[in-house]
Amino acid sequence: MSRAAKALASGLCAIFLACAGSGAPAEPPKAPAASGHGYALLYEILGQEKKVSQLLVIKEDRKALGAVIDAIAETCGKAYQRLGQLAERSPRLNLSDNGLPAEEIRARELIQQTRRDLLLASSGRELELQLLLTQNEALTYAAHLADTLSRSESDPERSAFLKTLWKDLTKHLHDVQALLRGSLRPKG
Repeated sequence: MSRAAKALASGLCAIFLACAGSGAPAEPPKAPAASGHGYALLYEILGQEKKVSQLLVIKEDRKALGAVIDAIAETCGKAYQRLGQLAERSPRLNLSDNGLPAEEIRARELIQQTRRDLLLASSGRELELQLLLTQNEALTYAAHLADTLSRSESDPERSAFLKTLWKDLTKHLHDVQALLRGSLRPKG
């Protein structure tokens, strides 16, 4: 065997052994402990989402849209209340400290104000489209935040709450997306 062939064989053998390791599967990296800041962010968005159906009280809406929005508001209202109860029992869950820098807080406030103004100025199909787009974004964020928190939560009660919340928010997200697909089709 030539010198180059031996070097290649040795290199391949070393790579194979390194990849094979000890034969035991590698442990996934342990997620860091759930942050109180994450809970504060979730609490904040649940507080906003529990009020979303109030917009439809002052606006005329389609029955299907109203049903989905009411379900989102109900789920978020119950989750908001439950998260408040969980925080009362755990001093590390400070739901008023989201840990965000002032610039991020201000940017979020401006985005919220812009969306609110847009929704209040809209009607008909435009209102429906804007509301569904807003809900798509909010539910995507909230569901993923609940999922992320559940993966690093060591308390079984909070973990179960977060997993259920993720499931519920994901279902509502699919409902919103179905309505969005329907509202984007031309009427006729």
